[in-house]
Amino acid sequence: MNNGQRVILITGGTGFAGSHLVEALLKKGYSNIHVTSFGGSAGMVGSLLQPELVHQLDLSDQEKTLALIEQLHPDHIYHLAALASVGNSFDNAKQTIINNVDLQLNLLEAVRKFTPTARVLIVGSAMEYDLHATQAAAGQPIDEHQPLGPVSPYAVSKVAQDLLGLAYFYSYQIPVVRVRPFNHIGERQSPDFAVARFAQQIAAIEQGKQTELKVGNLEAIRDFTDVKDMVKAYILLMEQGIAGEVYNVGSGEGFLMKDILDQMIKLSSAQIKVVTDQSQFRPLDIPYTVTDNRKIRTLGWKPEIPLNLSLERILNYWRQQS
Repeated sequence: MNNGQRVILITGGTGFAGSHLVEALLKKGYSNIHVTSFGGSAGMVGSLLQPELVHQLDLSDQEKTLALIEQLHPDHIYHLAALASVGNSFDNAKQTIINNVDLQLNLLEAVRKFTPTARVLIVGSAMEYDLHATQAAAGQPIDEHQPLGPVSPYAVSKVAQDLLGLAYFYSYQIPVVRVRPFNHIGERQSPDFAVARFAQQIAAIEQGKQTELKVGNLEAIRDFTDVKDMVKAYILLMEQGIAGEVYNVGSGEGFLMKDILDQMIKLSSAQIKVVTDQSQFRPLDIPYTVTDNRKIRTLGWKPEIPLNLSLERILNYWRQQS
């Protein structure tokens, strides 16, 4: 079956990573791409896909989820839909956990009933790992054998999504591939995430709409990958990943948050005063999160977009939004 014949479904396909995934799939020749959107417009994806390919759907509605899968019979399903903010999950723990697990379970049940041979990519998170364990605490890259040990409600929900996928692989032989992405950045990301929040504030300061740049913890070390490289990894895993397996995706490099901010400030001609905002600190913040990406590299993936180019593109995006 060639790319154009395959039926693709992306849940949460009008969101940040989803919109970049649609762009990447179109470039690879996939044309029968359907996306789900919850409670909003199609955004920029509306300019890429015909209206009948954008399905307004709350995946927590089991009957409507079953009906969509029965109607489409997708060959490939990228499951991106979720409440995705780690920080917000501390204030909305119950909603985050129930929502993310419910969406996953409804989708897997629909696949089991109507299209059990569909390949399903379940997008987890680096936050699933026990980042206080010996490997991470010692400042060593984290591979897929790191024990799980979520410390936020969001991370708990992602472990549940991940293991539900594994259970349906074992129990029903649904070809599920699991991915644990590390931090990824790019235009259209919510300012709930640090790099987007930095860029949004810098753009506002440049335009005289804000006087100070407020920040949380700048001492954490994070692994950043451009979202355009990240979605290429998702496509590669959908096409070549081994069913039942889990793959980390990230650059394999650690960046101090303070250095990221400094790079972004250097891209601006404005005088920027940085102030600490205690409200942006999480109840618990992991000091070091960097992946060992050797497993996915064996499939031929590697990050290609340099961090400085990603940061420049993100800042220019927010300048256009202000």
